[in-house]
Amino acid sequence: MKSHFLFICLISYSYLFSQNLDEDKYYAETKTIFIESEIFGKKRELEVFFPDEYFWHPEKKFSVLYLLDAQNFRIFNYVKGNIELLSMNYMEPMIIVGIATEDRWFEFLPKNNHPETLKVYNPPIGGADKLVFHIKNEVESYIKNNFRVNKRRWGLGHSLGATFLMYFNTKEKDFFDYNILLSPNFSYDKEQMIDRIKDFVKKSVFDREKVFHIYSGYGDSYEEQFNLSLKKINSWIKAQKKHNFIWKYERLNINSHDKVWLEGVYKGLLRQ
Repeated sequence: MKSHFLFICLISYSYLFSQNLDEDKYYAETKTIFIESEIFGKKRELEVFFPDEYFWHPEKKFSVLYLLDAQNFRIFNYVKGNIELLSMNYMEPMIIVGIATEDRWFEFLPKNNHPETLKVYNPPIGGADKLVFHIKNEVESYIKNNFRVNKRRWGLGHSLGATFLMYFNTKEKDFFDYNILLSPNFSYDKEQMIDRIKDFVKKSVFDREKVFHIYSGYGDSYEEQFNLSLKKINSWIKAQKKHNFIWKYERLNINSHDKVWLEGVYKGLLRQ
């Protein structure tokens, strides 16, 4: 009875609070949150953005975009700015959950199958399963228990962050609905990810749409190396015609690995 009464009080307070908000003013905010992680044995950092609408409409639930590499505040702020601008007219506002990474090679890369890989990527690597567990079981649980969220999940990553996002999807098919991969490295470990993607697509049944928008550039060594692997898997996927599996690849007129963020983010968001 007491918990029921408290719930009613909280709803009433939220309603009264929203009545005093001016929709011509801005209330969006970003919070830095630390949560306990059993899998990592320490506290882990999240950057969580709430749009104006989260405060204007206290009855509404929001989609969540998981952003990798959120330890880089400039990346986080760039993605946040795109979503704030586009949600004025072109897309639904959403909550951003930024995953702050402490060791990109360890957290983003799956275990290598070939010893030669260690000549390119110095140990420690191969901790991607830990980050998958952390996001799926620890972060997602925290977000669902503390904020108003619906069931729709987006993922966005660049370079090794995009490699990890694809790996996550092959491990947990039903977690992400919509994915934006910017210059993913599918050449890692003698194209381990290509084999994983093929196995994932062949064996999976998609009950709802599973969407991937992939962007890359050209010119520098990273883009030229990664594009060779992207071309292979893109050609293979085109021939599959898998029900509810949507894969769109575009090579951008951008001659720098780092600059793919600039065009890939807003294009991916707009093509939801």
